[in-house]
Amino acid sequence: MDLAKIRKKARQQERAPLPERPALCQPEVSELLPLPEPREMPVPVPEMAFVNVNTPAVPDAPAVAKKPRRRTVSDPVALLLAGREAAGCDEDLQAVSSELSNAPIEEYEEFLCIRVADETYGINIMQIKEIIKPRPVTEVPRSPSFVSGVISLRGVITPIIDLLVRLGLDRESATGKERVVVVKNGNELCGLMVDEVTKVVRIPKNSFEAAPAVLEGIDRDFVKGIGRAEGLMIILLHIEAIADIDLM
Repeated sequence: MDLAKIRKKARQQERAPLPERPALCQPEVSELLPLPEPREMPVPVPEMAFVNVNTPAVPDAPAVAKKPRRRTVSDPVALLLAGREAAGCDEDLQAVSSELSNAPIEEYEEFLCIRVADETYGINIMQIKEIIKPRPVTEVPRSPSFVSGVISLRGVITPIIDLLVRLGLDRESATGKERVVVVKNGNELCGLMVDEVTKVVRIPKNSFEAAPAVLEGIDRDFVKGIGRAEGLMIILLHIEAIADIDLM
């Protein structure tokens, strides 16, 4: 091909307009589906009820005075009354002195009043185990005259001391109200035969009197002191000395 023709044809192609490309069919904006606008979902807030509570001021607790101790249900007096009833002491028994019925326990001591011959004696209730009716005893050879014998008290061998003989008093006719007062002597028990059990009294501690130097018909070793209650003079017995069989 001639070089001149080639150049002429090239110039003609450069001058010729380029064919228009078919335009892409684009949808109008109006034809587009509108997108929903995003909406904020409301977050539910729980309703809180606020109550205005006026809390009253709590005053300081007043100091409670320490109450004096009282006898409880299991106190010795209740046990003695129960034992006395079981022993057949069906007479009316005034449990305690009326003037000291409300006194604190630290101010008095309680004594079981017993009668031996014509005298009234007192045994500290803290030393008493129980009260029983007289029962047959087993005599012990070569025992002192004031030891009536021994009994088995729920399997425990217990010596019985005739308190009238022990105190050197003269026996009168039987009253039919004799009882055995079982007392505690250390770790052992001992029964005291008495003519009658009368009542329980409370004696103020500050009213105890020393045993007199001379006691008619009674060994002074057996007496702990003198107490007074309800107009009576009560000889307070020294239980440890009385229960000591070796002490003649």
